[in-house]
Amino acid sequence: MRSEDEAQHALEVAAQVAQEAGALAMQGWRHTTAVTRKGRFDLLTDYDLASERLIRERLQREFPAHRVVGEEGAETGDGELVWYVDPIDGTTNFVHGHFFFAVSIALYRGLEGLAAVVHAPALRVTWEAAKGGGAFRNGQRCTVSDRARLEEAVCATGFPYDRSSPDDNHAELALFLQRVRGVRRCGSAAIDLALVADGTYDIYWEKDLHAWDMCAGALLVLEAGGRLSTYDGGPADPRSGQLIASNGVLHDAAVQTVREARQKLRTIKP
Repeated sequence: MRSEDEAQHALEVAAQVAQEAGALAMQGWRHTTAVTRKGRFDLLTDYDLASERLIRERLQREFPAHRVVGEEGAETGDGELVWYVDPIDGTTNFVHGHFFFAVSIALYRGLEGLAAVVHAPALRVTWEAAKGGGAFRNGQRCTVSDRARLEEAVCATGFPYDRSSPDDNHAELALFLQRVRGVRRCGSAAIDLALVADGTYDIYWEKDLHAWDMCAGALLVLEAGGRLSTYDGGPADPRSGQLIASNGVLHDAAVQTVREARQKLRTIKP
């Protein structure tokens, strides 16, 4: 099977599975009461677990030779093609009745993204992409913004659950706030990246994330014409836990802002 055909078939399956998982999650949105803690601030619900079970069952049935790496369960399979699954990206939002949570599903071969779906059921928005086929929002092709002035940019970011670390993204946030039109923190990395892809946001940066948080959104950004990198501007690996995503035009300015902030952080460390 050609790579393009493989990616398109994977996308069609992932899109259907994401819709099913999103419908399941909506049964508990603003109703769920069974909440446990994975950490002091990191929450887990029965709907995270049920949604991931559904996704795994569907993917493993359709693609038995593929691996599945999800947030809530052990890795399965041993093939070179890997599904990265976050059944509810933004569980804290989900628990509190906030609209910004999503089902995030992506298929990768190494660093190569093949298919991606970010489905935000409470927002009734779905972003999709297959390698070489462009990015789409609710079926309409989308592209990154063309804003070229940092002071006109709206950015997105997030913060680690570990509040004890001095490397807490506060330095980066403070410097971006001085230089851009606005910064948003909505609590779902997958949606943040999707909003870069569709031109809503111009820049996104964050660290201490997992592959299931970023892989789907990262492919959306690339297929929409955007750019990805590490914090130092090097080649991006959305499995590494660190990412800057942008419309491309503002990428060097975003990298420079992150670099300056982190240099300041190093100078004030005891």
